[in-house]
Amino acid sequence: LDTTPELYHRIIAVNLTAPFMLTKAAIPVMMNGGGGSIVNITSISAMRGQGGMGAAAYATAKAGLMGLMVDVADTYGKKGIRVNCIAPGPVYTPMVYAAGMSPELREQRRRASPLGIEGTGWDIAHAALFLASDEARYVTGVVLPVDGGVTLTSASR
Repeated sequence: LDTTPELYHRIIAVNLTAPFMLTKAAIPVMMNGGGGSIVNITSISAMRGQGGMGAAAYATAKAGLMGLMVDVADTYGKKGIRVNCIAPGPVYTPMVYAAGMSPELREQRRRASPLGIEGTGWDIAHAALFLASDEARYVTGVVLPVDGGVTLTSASR
């Protein structure tokens, strides 16, 4: 109820429209080059609630990105194009640091992971590197949660 139409449109533009347009531009180039790999960043928010202002719009955009991935993977797989998504969980990044996350909230997020560790941007980068590599030649249409197991727990935990 707190999400304004302007906030909704901005969130959709950044998290769904931009990847859609980039994919649309990349597909012809990849087809001409014999194939390729697209790795989109979605979020575990598309799979479980998070609450807060703009959260529903964010979850909607990230779920839409999963739908885009499934369709493009199916449509262009025969052209040698693989499409996958990474769904990060709570990771500590420079953006999170700049927002001033408290040590208490960081500890709470760490404890929410069944692994009991805090993820970083490097964890997401390593997953993206794998999905983009030839080692993932038989992987397409996949949403890979990189979240320390957070999606295994209930949304209210």
